[in-house]
This record gives sequence, structure tokens and C-alpha cells, in this order.
Amino acid sequence: MAFRHGILISPDQIRVLTDDRTQFQINQDQQLFIQGQWITLSPENTALLSQYSQGMRKFVPQVVAIAVDSVELGLSAIEGMLIGVGNETQQEEWQALVRETTYQLMSRFVRSGEHFYLAPQSLNEMDAFLHGELKDNLTALAKNTVGAVWGALRDALRQTDDNFERSESQDWQSVEQLISKINLGLDAKAEELEEKSALFCQRLRELDEIETELQQQVPKLKDYDVVIAK
Repeated sequence: MAFRHGILISPDQIRVLTDDRTQFQINQDQQLFIQGQWITLSPENTALLSQYSQGMRKFVPQVVAIAVDSVELGLSAIEGMLIGVGNETQQEEWQALVRETTYQLMSRFVRSGEHFYLAPQSLNEMDAFLHGELKDNLTALAKNTVGAVWGALRDALRQTDDNFERSESQDWQSVEQLISKINLGLDAKAEELEEKSALFCQRLRELDEIETELQQQVPKLKDYDVVIAK
């Protein structure tokens, strides 16, 4: 099961987007706008629209939460290693790298208060994101930033104590411990997704059925098939 369009959910609205442009919008779970035009609905159609909207509100935030929590878990572990280490310029460089990595990883998932965004994708793609893309990116970030931290710390201590030595194996052992911690957390999130996947798929099938019925009653919606089976 998959989403063909992006979905933006707020307390008052659900917006379905293609290339960041709103295709149709549901207000207060009852009003439908297609390409900015208000669509008059019968009481029966309004009830069906409300059912469809509420289904989206239950499902999308859960999917987004799993992804966002996974990224925050990995990045918070890295940031914890960076606090107070290195000079001000190095701190700014490391923080900028963490922010840029966060932006790149989270372009498909956004959570801000009661607002949620899910980019077009399938549940399988999200599983691949957690198992592969996210883990690889956070591992690379951990090696680059934390490795730089150890290098800066070693250089600083050597300037004050000529006898200070730290072998490369000792440096990288700490980095590997951090990566192990990140991976364990990501594996737990991936397992959570796997455990919920059957329920998620069932909900998506139900949403797909409601969507199909809604499209039959409101033909203009047929151009915007959001929930699909892959």
C-alpha cells in the first residue's frame, strides 16, 4: 500500500499535494475544495468525506512519528557527543552539518506540533528508509562529526600535555559505540514499523475502499487517487 500524493494534516485541514501544490483540500472534516473550488456535497457524501478524513488523521501522524522519532534519536546521540567540545568555529561547523543532515533526511516526513506531512511513498519505502538510508546517513554523520571531535580534542590536549597520547583504535572505539547505540535505536523503530505494518496496511485498504466510494460519488476526485495498492 502507498500514498501517490503528499499529505499535509493540520487540526483544521487536510491538504493533498503534488509538487507542493494543493490538489484538493478538506476543511473541518466536512468541506471539500478541489483546485480551490468548493464542492457542494449531500449529507451522505459529507459523512463519507468525514470518514475518509478521520482515517487520514489516525494513520498519517503515526507513520510520520515513527520516522521523525528515529531521526531525532540518532541525531540527539550525535549532538550529545558534540556539546562543549572544540572551539566556537568547530561547534558551528558541526551543528551546521547536523542541521543539514536533518533537513535532507526529513524532507519526506515533517512533524511540528499538530501539523504532519508525509511525502508520496509506500510502506515498503519507509521500511527501506529506516533500515538503509537513515542508518547509512547517520552512521556517516557520526563518523565524520565525532571523528572530528576526537581529533580536535586530541590536538587541544597535546598542546597542553606533550605526554598525552590516544591511539586511533581508542578514538574509533568510542565512535563505534555511538554508532552501535544509534543502530540499536533505529532497529527498535524498524521493528515497531514491522509490528504495525499489518494494521497499517489494513487501515490503508479500508481508506482505499472509502476513497473509491467517494470518487464514485464525487467524480472530480477520480483525478487524485491518493491511496493505492502497489
